[in-house]
Amino acid sequence: MAICAWGTDAFAQEWKLESNISQRVLYSDNLLLSRDREIETVGFITTPALHLERNSPTSQIAFDGRFEFAEYIDHSEFNSQDQLLDLRVDQALSERAALRLGAGFTHDTTLKSEQDVTGRFLDDSIEFVSWNVGPGFAYRLTPVDEMVVRGSYRETTYYDTDEKTDYQYFGPAMDFRHQLNELEAVTATIGATRFIPDEPGNDYTDTISTLFGYSYQSSERFSISGGVGAAYSMRHEDPGRDTDDLGFRLKFNMNYELSEQTSVRVALSHDNEPSGDGDQVVRNRATIGFNHQLTPLTTARLNIDYADNVDVIGSEGDQTSDEGTSRYTSVRPAVAWQLTEDWSLEAQYRFRYRLFDDDGGDAMSNSVFLTLQYNFPTWAGTGF
Repeated sequence: MAICAWGTDAFAQEWKLESNISQRVLYSDNLLLSRDREIETVGFITTPALHLERNSPTSQIAFDGRFEFAEYIDHSEFNSQDQLLDLRVDQALSERAALRLGAGFTHDTTLKSEQDVTGRFLDDSIEFVSWNVGPGFAYRLTPVDEMVVRGSYRETTYYDTDEKTDYQYFGPAMDFRHQLNELEAVTATIGATRFIPDEPGNDYTDTISTLFGYSYQSSERFSISGGVGAAYSMRHEDPGRDTDDLGFRLKFNMNYELSEQTSVRVALSHDNEPSGDGDQVVRNRATIGFNHQLTPLTTARLNIDYADNVDVIGSEGDQTSDEGTSRYTSVRPAVAWQLTEDWSLEAQYRFRYRLFDDDGGDAMSNSVFLTLQYNFPTWAGTGF
């Protein structure tokens, strides 16, 4: 719904602001997914959110903000007020060149975040702040060839705990894409990163990685992409203890609309990732999602996530955190109803399971969520 506007011009910007607020009620029989401290509770999470866009013939800017206020009955120590912000900018400099920028800020807790799903068991909710920035420069070499030079920096800080380790993670990368035809393309990436945990001494891990890929999109209903490559890591520990490891990288993504009512998406990865456990670790991740339109106003969903920290062919065997080999699984069926044009309701069940192979310790959690959301009218218009 457009409810405000400014004068139009050939160079005018198009603005759009979307916002909503949701109220989630949850029940969990093991809130922390802990094997030693199983907490049964009811919680309430209130989340206002907004999405702001500004588009023009030469630039696109998008900003997303989400603010979560969580309260738990009889467990006020887990209450939190969190913020999640994301910014994306694409500015064309000419017909061939463009500047790109991505940035994010997260103020959250380990209770709600799954950034370290293969990390150690925690018996408390730990507050953390993580921010990242990723500038890039894209240049079209030919009508079918594009090169992108980019960098990235991430910093994560944990508060009032000795169970997590602050870290920095940064480095440059270069991407190349060659369009074979209207449907197919080949890609290549080379990059370098440094992982620095905030620990005594001068410890760090340098990684040089490559990825060679292929993508195919036959229509808006089907797309597939993937790549394989290698990662060579050099870990330095004071005083003068250096080790190295050679492993492989894997990325795979598929989106397929089986019919007008049913869609499926699959994502697989095997890659190095930073960790709040004080190490850079190798993680395998798998995600499968199904959506089915039961009626014009009712949708059924199923999401399955799996992660472990096993480096299956690394030259030094498993490259895991100091806590050992961990496996994590989440299964989330849900049903959503569009009650009116502005109101929606979703009921979701979530099962989580975590296992540490080294000692056989495991934990599981059952949770139920009911989320009511209201979408405010959209503000749209043109300006400068």
